[in-house]
Amino acid sequence: MTWTEERVAELMRLWEAGRSASEIGRLLGVSKNSVVGKAHRMKLAARPSPIKRGGRSATPRRPAATPAPKPILRADTQPKIKKIIAPAPAAAPERRPAPAVRRASGKGPNCLWPIGDPGDADFHFCGAPAVPGKPYCAEHCARAYIVRSNRSDSEAA
Repeated sequence: MTWTEERVAELMRLWEAGRSASEIGRLLGVSKNSVVGKAHRMKLAARPSPIKRGGRSATPRRPAATPAPKPILRADTQPKIKKIIAPAPAAAPERRPAPAVRRASGKGPNCLWPIGDPGDADFHFCGAPAVPGKPYCAEHCARAYIVRSNRSDSEAA
């Protein structure tokens, strides 16, 4: 697309009339970016961005009104302030490390799957015989470890 003298004159007239670059582009049959680029090269007056940056508008704002001064209260007219006492925070439950559980036969560790909240009095470990080389029993190993096959789904079919 070439910018003819007529198109340049129309661009200047529409730009000074305050039309948007998109609107000028539609009227001239060119893109918005083409209009913006030509206006920049012609050094036409810049427009404020319609995009808000940092939560603020591109258009200038009026200064905020200053708040009215607070009235000064005399000592005998000041409101009575009640002192509120907040209840003391509840003591956190005592956290205690749970010891490793060994089988009564002494042949190896038992399942260390935690059951319950560690802060509760009834907290305990599963205690079933652990799978050799693992900290859990067979049931809890199935929940704890995800086994992925080496084949992809397309090869399985």
